[in-house]
Amino acid sequence: MATQDDASGEPIPQRPEPHSHFSSDSWPRPTPRGTADGDDGAPKKKRSWRLSRSSRQNEDARTSVPSSHHNPSNGTLHGHPHPARHFTTHRSTNTAPLPFFHPTHAELHPTIHSGAQDGKAPSEWSSRASRKNRYAPGAVHVSHSPGTPPVTDAEKTGVARDAVLVAQRVRHPHTKLKVHLAWDISFWVAIVFVLGSTAWVVNGFYLFLPLLNEASDHQTAAAWWAFAGGTLFEVGSYLMLVESLNTGHENLFGPALWNLIDKPAHDYALGSTETLDAAGPNAPWGPGRFRWIGLNSWRDIGFLASYIQMYAATIFWVSTITGLPGVIHDFPDDPPTAITDVFFWTPQVIGGWGFIVASSLLMLETQKAWWRPALKSLGWHIGLWNLIGAVGFMLCGALGYASLVSTKVNYQSVLCTFWGGWAFLIGSVIQLWETLWREDPNAGDGDSGSPE
Repeated sequence: MATQDDASGEPIPQRPEPHSHFSSDSWPRPTPRGTADGDDGAPKKKRSWRLSRSSRQNEDARTSVPSSHHNPSNGTLHGHPHPARHFTTHRSTNTAPLPFFHPTHAELHPTIHSGAQDGKAPSEWSSRASRKNRYAPGAVHVSHSPGTPPVTDAEKTGVARDAVLVAQRVRHPHTKLKVHLAWDISFWVAIVFVLGSTAWVVNGFYLFLPLLNEASDHQTAAAWWAFAGGTLFEVGSYLMLVESLNTGHENLFGPALWNLIDKPAHDYALGSTETLDAAGPNAPWGPGRFRWIGLNSWRDIGFLASYIQMYAATIFWVSTITGLPGVIHDFPDDPPTAITDVFFWTPQVIGGWGFIVASSLLMLETQKAWWRPALKSLGWHIGLWNLIGAVGFMLCGALGYASLVSTKVNYQSVLCTFWGGWAFLIGSVIQLWETLWREDPNAGDGDSGSPE
């Protein structure tokens, strides 16, 4: 394990990054220094780390900072040419919306060696921005202070002995966001949900306009548009899950996808300024780590929301299949009630409730307290509109049980699909907008709008 000398000349062990958050309770604790492999007093090449339970659960998903990628002379990581900045965190500034979850926000207070351009102004980390790759990754030294901010004089003297050298996506006070298109998984999540929501809006028009006597009945077309929307939601939800499994490994998305279709990886280049060389054997996060399926910590609110969203979309997808022509006899005019209730309306209700839970969790992720809305966050508004759409889709199924015996109930059921689809579309468009606004590594510090 690589070491770096502090101001006193003693080696500082560089610990692996166990999480994508800054929870000091879950950081691995180093073994006592001073042990050696031989009589020369040289540090061991491998140190044992006592990981907390949550760290061990995610060890396969998180990558350590390899010693070959750390330059002890200047505190840099491979792929990050600039020296690492030095920050401290405080328990009072590491926040989560509920005690069960890992921190979703953290303030990083610069030390005297941080190289900060804005004096004492703290930098900010958030789990959603990190997952959505909104800020450029950079090397940072992070240590935890049991006190409260501002940083004490002792903490300003240099790198703390228990500092962790990690690659993280942090928003600094001088960071500017610009429209920057990157063909990574976050972009495709947004695109697929925009397409899926559009399909649901078209389905809503096909179902609702005939009730207003504004168009003829096109049940077959409506069924196929619903199937298209459900399928795209399934794909988008799966990509959301993959995105949450690979936070910090987005550079590997292109090569991993390309390998699935058996094309030589060296023929493929990422859509951003980074190429396969940045995701190869010398990548700071290590090679071959991209996961298409798996589990993360249940205390990671972003992963939990994506997991619930995935299974809700799968259950909801069943109703779009059974709604196709010929699957249920005489549907929708005079189908068997029991079969229709079980295989068409019930998946909509269960799936809709899953969407409600997932959207609520994604809103909570952007909040620093469960009761305080994050009105300035694009992520919060995305979750809000998705929550409205989820309520509409759930009510469509709940009202559908009585739609064959009451024209008024049928009208409201169809209307819920119509406005629910529009709500999902609005949320998806905002998500695409959020994905486009990123920190451009090549843009410098020029003035630009910077939506949160």
